[in-house]
Amino acid sequence: MLKQGDTAPDFALTMLDGQPVSMRQILQRGSNVLLVFLRHLG
Repeated sequence: MLKQGDTAPDFALTMLDGQPVSMRQILQRGSNVLLVFLRHLG
């Protein structure tokens, strides 16, 4: 289980243009990342 301050695991998602992008790729470009997790309340 991750704790506050732990490094986020690498994962990949598909961009709106259909291209895959991974967390590692974004971080290697020097971009900042903000992760937001929403819990479905329905």
